[in-house]
Amino acid sequence: MIRASLPPGSPALDLVGAAAAVLAREPDGVALRETLCSTIAKRLHAPLVAIGTVHEGEVTTIVGNRALPEQQSTRTLRGVMRVAATRRELLLSNESFDAIAGTCVTPQMLGWRSVAVLPVAHHAGHSTAVLLVSATEEQGFPRDILRGLTIVADQLAVAVDRAELLGRLAEWSNGMEALLAFSGSVHRHREPTELVQEMVEHAARFLKADGGRGGLTGLSPDGEVVTSSEAYWRSGSWRRMPRRWKRSEGIPGRVLDHEFAVLTADYPNESARDNELAEQDNVHHAICVPLRDASHQVVGFLELHRGAERPAFTWNDASFLEALADTTAMAIENSRLVTALAAKNAEVRQLFALHADRIEEERQHIARELHDEAGQALVGVKLALQVLSRVLPTDVPAVRAPLDELRLQVNQATARFRQLARRLRPPALDQHGLAAALAQLAHDTEQRGGFSVQLQVDGLDQRRFPLHETAVFRIVQEALTNVSAHAEASVVSVQVAETPQHLFVRVADDGCGFDATLRQAGLGLRGIAERAHQLGGVCQVESRPGHGTTVSVHLPLG
Repeated sequence: MIRASLPPGSPALDLVGAAAAVLAREPDGVALRETLCSTIAKRLHAPLVAIGTVHEGEVTTIVGNRALPEQQSTRTLRGVMRVAATRRELLLSNESFDAIAGTCVTPQMLGWRSVAVLPVAHHAGHSTAVLLVSATEEQGFPRDILRGLTIVADQLAVAVDRAELLGRLAEWSNGMEALLAFSGSVHRHREPTELVQEMVEHAARFLKADGGRGGLTGLSPDGEVVTSSEAYWRSGSWRRMPRRWKRSEGIPGRVLDHEFAVLTADYPNESARDNELAEQDNVHHAICVPLRDASHQVVGFLELHRGAERPAFTWNDASFLEALADTTAMAIENSRLVTALAAKNAEVRQLFALHADRIEEERQHIARELHDEAGQALVGVKLALQVLSRVLPTDVPAVRAPLDELRLQVNQATARFRQLARRLRPPALDQHGLAAALAQLAHDTEQRGGFSVQLQVDGLDQRRFPLHETAVFRIVQEALTNVSAHAEASVVSVQVAETPQHLFVRVADDGCGFDATLRQAGLGLRGIAERAHQLGGVCQVESRPGHGTTVSVHLPLG
């Protein structure tokens, strides 16, 4: 390389200054190459200035000050640049018919008078880029211009290293963002179809794909296993593209049949291609991997695409994509299990609701039987005893005393039957409404429980929502039963309020309480929660040792 100083005021010094101004702005990637090529071309009046990127000894991409020549000439340029990168020295031909060193190519073959090709090497001496400058002037490249181009190449080496470092940092950052987004997606409950589409987007970010799609397996109407996809992703958006493949049909069908990844670097000529993708979406490279569940059965696929200007997918890409696919398949299986569990829970709640309704009907029936049949029978016995006592002589104490004791027992049994009937289904709930039934319940509980019940009712003036009235009564009844059995309380506050849209219930005691974080709810509290859930409501239990317990229920009335 020529590294001599440049004379003041020379065109070469002007070239170096202009290039330094471009590099000082620190553009990244393609912008760096395009701007520098345009600047050099303008200063030297060159027909073409191009910078090729070198990766593992090959020139991968070429950027110039104008559109590159036809494909054949571009391959020739790529070959000349590869020689300069390999030899790591200036290749110069100042005569139209003189072959460029190390090649069989002459400037005239490319339509130029002369050409200079300079390797751009970083600090370790390896070529990271190649600078090619053409000229049509008779004098070719003077010595001072070559000096200037050499200085520009040295400056470009630093800028390329910096751009590559920033690019890798950006890729690492994007990769971390995609990884976090991917992790978040698989840990959130999603419908399988929605989850697969999210995975396509994340996988495309990881592997820098231009487009892609995903699908799930299922059964066709005739019972055959098929895989299907509903949409195609490209440029950040989805468009509807329904497809269904049987085994061995299309690339997804091959994956379904062979259960192995498929790669193609010539999609337009692939027999299993999708014509719409090949013609309208410029798909040239494709990769497709299966989604396998825990039993290694194929439950779907992920397929990504790149255009002709992008590098082909590799088997390393396939391995990485399969790792994402395995995680996705587990998330799909979990989603299906959660959905099945939710369906079972809904079924259990329906059964609980039906069971509760049947119990309520049976309670109502038993209460009527106790009142109408057993109660009336006891009343008949009581009347017969009264008649018998009037006809018996008063001077027969051996008969009179047992008769009076029997009458007392019949009266007590009648009272117990009435109390039991009220507990099973209080007549006040059907005859007078929820407020009256709660007042009766509070009075009866005080008599039996040995603690004070402070009842506050708001907005229960009108009769409506029988299901909700029954549920609220049973919730309060169960909560008071729990207090009697466990709380050791002296005062219990019961608050029930109704608005046009909601019913609120709150039962709070000043008893011993318990640690709600350590102890599971008993059957009573579970029953309260299930009654609330049955009507679309929520139940919350708050308690601490020594600070009592509060049960709050919120029921919608819509």
